[in-house]
Amino acid sequence: MMTEDLFVLPASFGQQRLWLLEQIQPDTPLYNEAVGLRLRGSLDPDALAAAMTEVVNRHEVLRTVLELEGAEVVQVVRAPEPVRLTVEDVDGGHDAALAEARRLAQIPFDLGRGPLIRCRLMRTAPEEHLFAVVVHHAVADGWSLGVLLSELTALYPPAARGERLDVLPELQVQYADFAAWQKQRWDEGELDDQLDYWKNQLAECEPLRLPVDRLPDGTPDFGTVHAPLTPPALMIRQLRAVASDGDVTPFMVVLAAYATVLARWTGQHDVVVGLPFAGRTQTELDPLVGFFVNTLPVRLDLSGDPDFLSLLRQVRERCLGAYQHPEVPFEVLVDTLKPQRRPGRTPLAQTMLAVNNTWLPQAVEAAGLRIEPVPLLQERAHFEVTVDLDGADDALSGSVVLQSDLFGQETADLLARSVVTVLRGASANPGAAVSELPCPLADRSPAVAAAEEAEAREPVHREATGGRPTTRTEVLLSRLWAEVLDLETVGVDDEFYAAGGNSLRAVRVVVRARELGVELPVEKVLGEHTIRELAAAV
Repeated sequence: MMTEDLFVLPASFGQQRLWLLEQIQPDTPLYNEAVGLRLRGSLDPDALAAAMTEVVNRHEVLRTVLELEGAEVVQVVRAPEPVRLTVEDVDGGHDAALAEARRLAQIPFDLGRGPLIRCRLMRTAPEEHLFAVVVHHAVADGWSLGVLLSELTALYPPAARGERLDVLPELQVQYADFAAWQKQRWDEGELDDQLDYWKNQLAECEPLRLPVDRLPDGTPDFGTVHAPLTPPALMIRQLRAVASDGDVTPFMVVLAAYATVLARWTGQHDVVVGLPFAGRTQTELDPLVGFFVNTLPVRLDLSGDPDFLSLLRQVRERCLGAYQHPEVPFEVLVDTLKPQRRPGRTPLAQTMLAVNNTWLPQAVEAAGLRIEPVPLLQERAHFEVTVDLDGADDALSGSVVLQSDLFGQETADLLARSVVTVLRGASANPGAAVSELPCPLADRSPAVAAAEEAEAREPVHREATGGRPTTRTEVLLSRLWAEVLDLETVGVDDEFYAAGGNSLRAVRVVVRARELGVELPVEKVLGEHTIRELAAAV
């Protein structure tokens, strides 16, 4: 176990958000990343452990935990220690080992204690093993898994031969350097132009009112329902060909179809879809393990019932604009734009369309082993609705993933079918208005759409009324808010975010209240609320 602290450094904006999310729902595996290596041949477990030790030594972030120091979340880098592997015999062959690895991936991490990486070596036959690696998203993203496995496969052969392991190029920077550089650029105003772009793009943006199948009865459990989705490659190719005003990628074609489905499903013409961006804007960052990925909330305008080809061209324009302004962290956008918040729901973008950027090394022969990467796929619901795709060129496949506290299996199936149906209709007639394209999901009348819309349209009190606290809890919260927000006085009807609050300050209120003997509901604190509303919930 890691014990000695070497450095205390600023956390990145992404790490801050994950730390906050853990305060909302501790002991969750939602942000675990998992991948494995299938090893066939004569394995030297000690050599594999030595290679893994070298990987963890090279990347400080794999020895990092996150703590709250004063008003800031910080990275604490621990001293290196050897990775120790015990070979476990698993009955049932490779499939049984995969099931064990997936169970390993469901064990939560403690961001403050660490370590935030765990490994397991399972033997399924005399010369066959599965090596599973699970990390927390705060220290590794999808790209990082490819880096980790590539280094491991490069280091194992010299380790098996008993040679020195300094065979990889020295890393020029560490993840903590990126986090410090990111914070410096923000503090010095270097990202102001990019922030202005997003302010203009997202001005007066309303959340999607997704017609849920049922209203949640408490804190989201982040369970999922999902359905397979394979957009037909021929239809994608046809639509790319007719969009002759520039490069249109397969991803853009699917995004246009998905936006059409969302607009038809919700009845809204203003649609925001989150897009993942790798976030490695400097070549020095490419070989690093770390949490770089950012979410870009792309806003699409379907008012006036555009034809599909016009929408596709708009998608291309908006995507290119987003990719030219990718460095403003999603967390900063939320705190700057102060969108409507609901406990347990992602602000700004309620849905995401992702093409997998986890690049894994090819299977290789090394030191008597065949080393074959094995993705340990997990269906996860970070957003209310996610379309998750993988593939190359026009051949994409994946699934739609919906939060099960909001949606049922029928909706997942209909959503996947609707994306394909829209693509089929658009490929046959690219000039058709989006309202004319067949969309099975739009034809269904959701049971509780009206209730959800009424909830979304409840007025948000943003103006201070100067109300005086009347109960002990209201007095305590008024003092805490004034302390955290650096204000002289706070009224009980003031709205926290309108008064200058943000997510980190909200958690500071929770921590300070806990120190004073008052346990506040964290999920409510992170939604829109006043002191009066919060005190009534205690």
